[in-house]
Amino acid sequence: MFKATLRWLFSPRYVWACFAVATAALVVCLRPGTPEPTIRLTGLFLQLLGVLTVALGIIETRRFFGRPPISSNIRAWLAATPFRRPHVASAVGHASLGALTCKARGYGTHGAGENPTVESRVEALEKNLMGVHQRITGLEQEYDQELRKLGERIRSENSSLKAELGQVNGRFEAFGTGGVHISAVGAVWLFFGLILSTASVEIARTLGSA
Repeated sequence: MFKATLRWLFSPRYVWACFAVATAALVVCLRPGTPEPTIRLTGLFLQLLGVLTVALGIIETRRFFGRPPISSNIRAWLAATPFRRPHVASAVGHASLGALTCKARGYGTHGAGENPTVESRVEALEKNLMGVHQRITGLEQEYDQELRKLGERIRSENSSLKAELGQVNGRFEAFGTGGVHISAVGAVWLFFGLILSTASVEIARTLGSA
């Protein structure tokens, strides 16, 4: 019960951090006799914290989309300077091709003989028609089998695409809503920081320290 209560209390940690910093800044600045430089510098500190949240949001965005950190881009830019001595790099590659497969069909026909008669020709014709019928039946069965395989493959691809689309939508939703707390914290700090740094003289005069 105690651990569950602690988890519940600290679950909105960004809210607590936001109000803790803002409250500490206001307590420091709004005490009677607070000097004007203290108020102004505290406001500047809050503004810097707000800008820092923007930088954190940029870092989170690049990490979400799988982009390299900004430091790696800076190192790559420095490494591409024309003042450095170029170096020659060599590499060895190996490639192999898989075995090719092919499919072939063959069929034969029945002849009527060397001295064909009407009966032999009719018999040969019947046999050839039977062979044609068997080939057509085999092609139909093969076509139906390939069509079933294609339908199963399409259904499987459709299911996997739906699952991947759901994951992408979930990630984008988490990204769109997950960065709100950082932006909200930065907005609160910038709000109080602007007030304290801009109206520092007026606040100090109101508090009787100027």
